[in-house]
Amino acid sequence: MGEVAQLSFTSKPSLVRFAQALGFSGWTDFSEAFAQEARDHEEASSTWLNVDPNFPFKGDTSATGTVRAIASLEQQAIYEASQSLDVATLDEAARYVLEADDVAFFGIEQNYFQGQLFAYKLRQIGIDCVVPRREEAPLVAKGLGPGGCAVIVSYSGLSNQRPPSSYVEDLRERHVPTIGVTNSGNNWLRRNVDCALTFRPREHFVSKIASFYGERATNLVLDALFSRCFAAHYDANVRRKLSKVVAIERKLQVKDVLPE
Repeated sequence: MGEVAQLSFTSKPSLVRFAQALGFSGWTDFSEAFAQEARDHEEASSTWLNVDPNFPFKGDTSATGTVRAIASLEQQAIYEASQSLDVATLDEAARYVLEADDVAFFGIEQNYFQGQLFAYKLRQIGIDCVVPRREEAPLVAKGLGPGGCAVIVSYSGLSNQRPPSSYVEDLRERHVPTIGVTNSGNNWLRRNVDCALTFRPREHFVSKIASFYGERATNLVLDALFSRCFAAHYDANVRRKLSKVVAIERKLQVKDVLPE
């Protein structure tokens, strides 16, 4: 710390204030996170293509180059999200979902559509999950009680003034278990939910072509959560899933011959 202060023409107290301004508790917390980020960057550089997660291709990039860049970026997102997931926290989140009378998924923009797919998978194993639109979400959040469970997805997780993070304080006041899916930085959502499933922040919040990395990482986390819920009653869920598939296939075959 003294060496950094000398090289940057500052002081140790200035370095502490700098770290705290970035959301860390102090210099040690910041330096450990910085060192981990440097190791991750070095590992990624040697494993994946050198792709900017915000602008993985340019206007003059060939079609082949574009496909390779997106594929490499999404593979990196899946791998890093799987490495970041804490299995004990994942099982805790699955327990919240399995024990809940009502499950609600809160997310805006692309996260809303990811929630629809997550809810569809849960319904296939007998767990009802609502995914309210933005204008309905506050009412759904206020309707949940201690027997419910809220899954809140926000890549940034920065502010409790914007949805979906803005629902957390009300939910916690009513003792609703909250599961957050967000980046692993020192953000507001991660600090204030009961159970945080996180992945590394690789892309900017706004300045990017699309959320290639964040969407793939979020999908991996949600798929892992669904899978742990499925595994809790594995044999029964396999029977349920197969019986539904067979019934649907038989119905489709009949409709092909005798349309309703």
